[in-house]
Amino acid sequence: MDGMHDLGGRQGFGRVEAERDEPPFHEPWEGRVHGMSETAEVGPGFRHAIERMEPAAYLTTSYYEHWLESIETRGVEHGVFTREELAAAAGRIAAGEPVPQRSDPEAAVAARAMLRPRPKSTYTAAPPRHAVGDRVTVVRVLPSGHTRCPGYLRGAQGVVERVHAPMPLLDVFESQDGRVQPEAWYTVAFAADTLWEVERPGHTVLVDLWESHLEAT
Repeated sequence: MDGMHDLGGRQGFGRVEAERDEPPFHEPWEGRVHGMSETAEVGPGFRHAIERMEPAAYLTTSYYEHWLESIETRGVEHGVFTREELAAAAGRIAAGEPVPQRSDPEAAVAARAMLRPRPKSTYTAAPPRHAVGDRVTVVRVLPSGHTRCPGYLRGAQGVVERVHAPMPLLDVFESQDGRVQPEAWYTVAFAADTLWEVERPGHTVLVDLWESHLEAT
């Protein structure tokens, strides 16, 4: 979807400063949010929920605050809890009530398993429409909802560098409550100077795109 989250290629936000020896979490609560995200059954649509944040809120909150917003949004939308219940719980804790704690060994085992290599699933889909070396154009208008197609690529022309076995189109999975629609996907090469104004031409940008994102040139 077109939203504030799609910052690739945009100017005016300053440099991305890499933090030397950056820890996985800067505060203990970030680790707890990560754990909740891995274990809470609040339905699919993790990224799409973040993308629907109010723009000012998105830009003024941190990475794991985005994750927490996603958990809350999906939980409300799937009927796990209500905004009123969340507000009431926050009020009780602010008033001094201890934060509830629960030990769930099975959930802990499942969360650790998600961090280990797992067998890859295989999917069946229509044959790929493009081959290595084909020139392709990224579609300009995409359906509403989540998309893995960056805004800076809309209408851009590139060359297929690799063709991959079908995988679920995440645009559909995220926006349509986990519906699986497998499609072929591609690694497409774009000349950087056709996307942006660059000081030194010759760089190539590689982007993974699904069948639905492309049309023949």
